Amino acid sequence: MSNGSVPSDLQNALKDLGSNADQLEQVDPELFERVARWRRACGDAEGAATWQTWSLMPPEREELKRNLSQLWLNLDEPALAAQILGNKSGRQDDSWEQLTLLLKQAKLLEATALQKKLLSNPPELSIQTLLALVVAWKQAEQPQQALDLLQPMLLRIQQRNEIPTAPVCNTVAKLLDDLKRFDEGEQWWLRSHRSQPQQTWPLMRLARHALRKQQFPVVVHYSTEVLNREPDHSFAPDLQSKGLIGMGASKSLALMRGESPPQPNPDPHFHCPEPELWDQCRQLALVGFSEANLVEHWFQALAEETSATNPSAPQLPLKLWLIASPDPLWLRHQVEALRSRLNQTIEIEQWPSWDSQRHGSAQLIVEFAAESPGWRQQLSQPC
Repeated sequence: MSNGSVPSDLQNALKDLGSNADQLEQVDPELFERVARWRRACGDAEGAATWQTWSLMPPEREELKRNLSQLWLNLDEPALAAQILGNKSGRQDDSWEQLTLLLKQAKLLEATALQKKLLSNPPELSIQTLLALVVAWKQAEQPQQALDLLQPMLLRIQQRNEIPTAPVCNTVAKLLDDLKRFDEGEQWWLRSHRSQPQQTWPLMRLARHALRKQQFPVVVHYSTEVLNREPDHSFAPDLQSKGLIGMGASKSLALMRGESPPQPNPDPHFHCPEPELWDQCRQLALVGFSEANLVEHWFQALAEETSATNPSAPQLPLKLWLIASPDPLWLRHQVEALRSRLNQTIEIEQWPSWDSQRHGSAQLIVEFAAESPGWRQQLSQPC
């Protein structure tokens, strides 16, 4: 917001308050009320309440100076903020507002020294001012200073066993990435995703981290998740393509490019399992498959079991995990086609690797095998 967009009577009120900060008992309460009306019109209910209260009970001199200087800084008037912050000797006291002023003036060495001093015995710092300072350090291309500023808040969150919000996680993660501390950044992106799973930004950053480490199945997983949330996402298809190329997933690439889906290749080693394999199985994990042969047989067994089962008998919900597929989009395409024939609701999840916490509840785990019969039952969880 520029000074020119602020009414002249408001500018005069702010200036009068600054000029009379040492003689608050003589200040016209209307000046405080004028600022309160402005903050209310700007949607700042908390600020409006503060200024309205001061019209009845004036604040301490230093508190008023801090708030006035912050308002002038928000109005992009650092010179007026500097006048407010200066003491009788002309020297400006150490404060977060003074740090904001130094950053506005691009005095980075002075700002760095002042922040270090403030953090050694930090005065009260509002979230609004904290975030504004973090943004200012980022704009000055000083991610380490922004990260240092966040450390006390992060320590408090940890000591209270609280979960950081997604915006906090995103801010820390991006700063760590800017500092090329990629492994630490990745952990904060994961925290953000767990905190608010519908976000796409953390998923994209996780995909890029995986690409950097050439973990191509993970690249495909995260970029696919982005496209599930935002089908028209501008950058996810490129990452997905790079992941599929890295995997050598030719059929998935053909599907992604809109080419005619290839027909499944008959596997000479594949032999149909005995019906007993599917007995009472309602939650299945398939590990390492490109083709959906086993899914088709399981769905057939489910259909036969449903027709012979008392529909009122309690049943586990149907669930299928497709894990570590070498051709993930192609496998999912086949499974979705088969699902349309299944007259039951089934939850399907696809993951790049086995995770005992996510997949450990599977009643049956079947892993791909290159030799006949083309699969093997896992009696214990895969590594």
